[in-house]
Amino acid sequence: MLIHITRRSGQALYLQVAEQLRTRIEAGELLPNTRLPASRILAKQLGVNRITIVNAYAELEAEGLVVSRTGSGTFVVG
Repeated sequence: MLIHITRRSGQALYLQVAEQLRTRIEAGELLPNTRLPASRILAKQLGVNRITIVNAYAELEAEGLVVSRTGSGTFVVG
């Protein structure tokens, strides 16, 4: 998954990740029921702490765009 973060932007990293995922969901690039990458994997790819991704996913869940299923992952709401 291609996500670009800028450490010097002044915007929190988790918000940058959430914003890019939100844009893709709203544009239909991430279809309903699409499983998002595991937080550990995406964190490693981006070179950030896992909590950054957990917070990004939590932000999207609070907005009703994704749902977290324990033991299964995080999915785009369909």
